[in-house]
Amino acid sequence: MRISQVKREKEIEKELEKPPFTVPEITKATKLTVFDYGQDSFKEWCPTSPDECVPPPEGIAVRWINLDGVHNVDVVDRICTNYGLHPLTVEDLVNTDQPPKAEVTQEYALVLIRMFRFGKDKSEIISEQVGIVFGPRFVLSFQEVEGDIFDTARRRIRELGSRVRNSGADFLAYSLMDIIADFYFEILDAISEDIEKTQEILMTQPSIDVLRHIYIIKRRNIELRRYTWPVREVALRLEREGAPLVKKTTLPYLRDLYDHVIQITDHIEIYREWLSSMLDIYLSSVTNRLNEVIKLLTVVSTIAIPPTLIGSWYGMNFKYMPELSDPYFYPALLILTTAISVSMFILFRRNHWI
Repeated sequence: MRISQVKREKEIEKELEKPPFTVPEITKATKLTVFDYGQDSFKEWCPTSPDECVPPPEGIAVRWINLDGVHNVDVVDRICTNYGLHPLTVEDLVNTDQPPKAEVTQEYALVLIRMFRFGKDKSEIISEQVGIVFGPRFVLSFQEVEGDIFDTARRRIRELGSRVRNSGADFLAYSLMDIIADFYFEILDAISEDIEKTQEILMTQPSIDVLRHIYIIKRRNIELRRYTWPVREVALRLEREGAPLVKKTTLPYLRDLYDHVIQITDHIEIYREWLSSMLDIYLSSVTNRLNEVIKLLTVVSTIAIPPTLIGSWYGMNFKYMPELSDPYFYPALLILTTAISVSMFILFRRNHWI
């Protein structure tokens, strides 16, 4: 029994050492997609080489190039070279373990933001960095692996007369960030459901497995806060320093993005306090269970004291004990001992001590 307990504790320790979210495996495989669009035109195509990813020619209002596979540094470098991006920008794009940030120059703006999405089910949450570079007529997005949550943006680009089609590259960049931020609410809903289910189990069956799961949820909540809190500064910096890359018509949307992130961080703080209270409940439950065990053992020991005292008294080797010669003394002693124990048991039951 002790060996199985130690083995389970080691398994729990290994699980707690894992990252709170699923991190995509590093791969050199790449996939390129290009969207060329304007108010009255649209074209979607897949380049066969990064050399085809060049600034849009005349007649194309906005070109959006999306790369899946940012760990292929050669492909990223060739695309960035075609658009005249600084080497430090390339370094930021391929370094995928960074907090969200924004860098604004005269020619382009760089945004690094963390994207979360569900895997096969809601229990698996995939976390990856997305780099967005946008200029007057282009948007470059760099993802770690294939698969994202940008289908809404693609659908709006394909739709004639949509706001994205009638706006510039800055609005598309905002749209991508807004989609990522909106999906944070989906992640928070999943965390909230997980907390509620765990709390129900905690109230009825507190155990070390429940405590482990609480810590896993807490780590997810902390990690989510780490990547969502700086998004506020990203929105503020683009609003304050984005001119002339960010048009005045896009500024209200950036303020709306800022408000969404504030709501997200408020929810995260609420969940943090909720999880802390659950830890307190677990500790209280464990303490109460221990107190119940100690109380039961104390009651049993108290009931056993009179029989033990009587038994030890008449177990002594004295020669002259008159009652020992009485043939009815032994049954009477048994009845007396049993009566005392039963009386104490009834007394404890009436006082709700057991």
